[in-house]
Amino acid sequence: MRVAVIGAGVIGCSIALALAREDHDVLAIDRNGEVGHGSTSASCGIIRRFYSQPGMVAIAHESASIWADWGNWLGPIDDLLAVFHRPGMLFIPPGFDGEIQEIVDSMHRVGIDAVVLDADEVARRFGFMDIASRFPPRPVGDALFFEPTSETIAGAILEHGAGYVVSPDLATHNLRRAGEREGVSFLLNRAVCAIESPPGEGFRLLLSDGTSIEVDAVVNAAGPHSSIVNALAGVELELETRPLRREVHVLSNPVYDPEGPRLPVVGDMDSGIYFRPEAGRRDIVVGSTDPACDDLDWVEDPDDYHQGVTDLYRDRQCMRLMARVPEVRLGPSRGISALYDVTVKDWYPIVDRTSLSGFFVAIGTSGSSFKSAPVLGTLVAAHVRAWADGRDTDTEPLQFELPRTGQVVDTRFLGRLRGGMDSTGTVIG
Repeated sequence: MRVAVIGAGVIGCSIALALAREDHDVLAIDRNGEVGHGSTSASCGIIRRFYSQPGMVAIAHESASIWADWGNWLGPIDDLLAVFHRPGMLFIPPGFDGEIQEIVDSMHRVGIDAVVLDADEVARRFGFMDIASRFPPRPVGDALFFEPTSETIAGAILEHGAGYVVSPDLATHNLRRAGEREGVSFLLNRAVCAIESPPGEGFRLLLSDGTSIEVDAVVNAAGPHSSIVNALAGVELELETRPLRREVHVLSNPVYDPEGPRLPVVGDMDSGIYFRPEAGRRDIVVGSTDPACDDLDWVEDPDDYHQGVTDLYRDRQCMRLMARVPEVRLGPSRGISALYDVTVKDWYPIVDRTSLSGFFVAIGTSGSSFKSAPVLGTLVAAHVRAWADGRDTDTEPLQFELPRTGQVVDTRFLGRLRGGMDSTGTVIG
């Protein structure tokens, strides 16, 4: 079967490799001049398993085992390999309740080494962190922003074995090389301008260079352009996806000590930020978990948005980091801006067939799906296989086997018909 994958970020390249491994003739198409040069290039590459949905916990855990065995999973390629650093992740929730405990329990059920720490234990293990509670986060212009508080954080979950991939670009390039070895053709510097679907004849895609290609099936993995690609095919989904402008900033890491404990990845919902070490641990990268006091920067046209970093985002994120890690000092704006493709209702990806036979989506990944890209690629391949076999996955949802961790996941929580789920409504998921 000939399949076109629209979008050659980390998700699209993972899908292309998975399809090629099932002996499909795969074309990966991207408007950029190299794979991974869209949203993937701005990813923080965080690999963690803490999610509000047990199915995503299992998928992220399976993916983490792949990142830890990256070279063997890819197979032989002529390329430097992306590196997965594993300093662990500390997740600081705004409070401990039954839902948080359920997440921890679901992590334990699939074999994840995660422990609950009280505030005193956080202070002992991570002495550079202020354990005062900042919840709910305040706008940085609030007169009380830096005022001390008598409340402490409720505690934290320490997830051993979590971490980050140093170069998401390189990881995506690795996927390209593995895909090419398996026969994937990459059509770069070419946007899809039109999608025709004559009845019973598959699809005809018109590209920006004036050429056209004919394929049996199409996978939309176009990130922030995904809703545009759906419109080209005349596909309307039950869940809305929209591009959201994001910034991450970089500050010097004042707690760097080559002989001391490593700074973990931190998901700080209490303060409204996440951060991780960078550049040999001498820098800290910080982004936002979108607290309610901050306006979201939705973008109407993914080809027309401000691509520089701003003092507004720097102050929001870096000052919250300074409150949590008091040794941090504010510096000039250093960082990057890019777009997330967000499933507006719950921030979980949509990985599914659509109402148009042969047209599939892997979209709405919200900046949090880099970690799960290898498994999401194989899930798309499973959907394509089911369609080719005449199965209706709307009435018979895929029960997706994760061979490394031995789990079976009911994939309805990633379906377009799910209607939205309970979640944090943020990049945390």
